[in-house]
This record gives sequence, structure tokens and C-alpha cells, in this order.
Amino acid sequence: MALRELLAAVLSVGLGVFFVAYPQAIIQIHTAGRYPDGRHGEYGTDGDPPRKWQLVVRGIGVLAIVVGLWIAAQQYVR
Repeated sequence: MALRELLAAVLSVGLGVFFVAYPQAIIQIHTAGRYPDGRHGEYGTDGDPPRKWQLVVRGIGVLAIVVGLWIAAQQYVR
């Protein structure tokens, strides 16, 4: 496996695991500290993001893990 492919696989799986494990952090980072429905209050005091957003982020994480594993598996398929 070339170094570039290895790095792509590790990065993809690593980001995917982070997305699955900490969807609240990803949503808060993406929305600059404000959840999509949080328009009032102080920075970071919005509570938990809506469940549907967490599921979307976790789904993207699972997709990233699958892509990373697919990239890593290409070494053995060739």
C-alpha cells in the first residue's frame, strides 16, 4: 500500500470514528458554537443538538469509516 493510500485510509477511519463518537462536537464546530435551532442565549449554552442532526453526523461518520476500510482493502484485492 502506498503511503498516500495508507494516510487516506487512516484519516478517513479516524474522522469517521470521531464523527460517530462525538456528533455534538462536530455539529457545534460546524455551526460556530451555535446549534442550528439555537438563536438565543450565550455561546455554548444551547444544550444538546436535535437528534436528527446527530443521526446525520453519525451516518456521515459510518460512511467515512466504510470508505476508509474500502481504501485499505484495495491493497489486498489487487
